[in-house]
Amino acid sequence: MAAEEIPDREYLGHLLWEVGARVSLMGEAALSRTPLTPRSAGILEMIRRDPGTSIAEISRRVPVSPQAVSQVVTRLEKAGFIERSGSARGRGVRLFIAPTGEAALAEAIERKDAFDRELAEALGEERHAELVRLLKESLPIVTSLERGGG
Repeated sequence: MAAEEIPDREYLGHLLWEVGARVSLMGEAALSRTPLTPRSAGILEMIRRDPGTSIAEISRRVPVSPQAVSQVVTRLEKAGFIERSGSARGRGVRLFIAPTGEAALAEAIERKDAFDRELAEALGEERHAELVRLLKESLPIVTSLERGGG
């Protein structure tokens, strides 16, 4: 079958996009009654795991521009979920989670975990494990391609 005859729905990129978009919408719905979005919860979790991290460090670890990370950080700070502090190490502004951020993150993680359990149950144990394995193996490959590494 020639490439032009393959329906869009059979292209790997399209399938990954469609599944990703649907899971993203479902994840947003799962967090809709919390003050966090999936992106802000992820960034807040990174700050909790690495106190004193910076916007630049976060943007190197996630596929989001420094400007987008900065916007999320600004919203988190205005909500009182994080605090910024100058660094004695000369490395710019450092980010720290505030107690209200810990509480908001705990609620978001609880809802995210429930959503993950729902997905795992819908897939079944074996298919869930296989999908997780394939995605974990694929991430460094896609990241390498994204950076022009091959």
